[in-house]
Amino acid sequence: MESLWTTLGVVAVVVVVILVLVALFLVVKLVRKHRQVHQPGTPVPTKVAYWVSLAYTVFPFDLLPDPVYFDDIVILAGGLVYVSRSLTKKARDERPAE
Repeated sequence: MESLWTTLGVVAVVVVVILVLVALFLVVKLVRKHRQVHQPGTPVPTKVAYWVSLAYTVFPFDLLPDPVYFDDIVILAGGLVYVSRSLTKKARDERPAE
């Protein structure tokens, strides 16, 4: 029985480490978008999505307790997808028509 708890403890630690690494990766990707988000003409909803996703991850208030980073990862991934698509659409709209 003791080996079962040890195994479960190791698995839990590995899962938490993986979730933290994924969350950090997404934060880095989103922070790299900072310059693009703050260009003139960037839609306000894109700026709001950027800041809300970063703020949700940094602030201690979560939907799930902090050892479980799943909610942070979902918010960060959603923010990154939305910001990336919005910036791609903005760049496509700014291209001169041929």
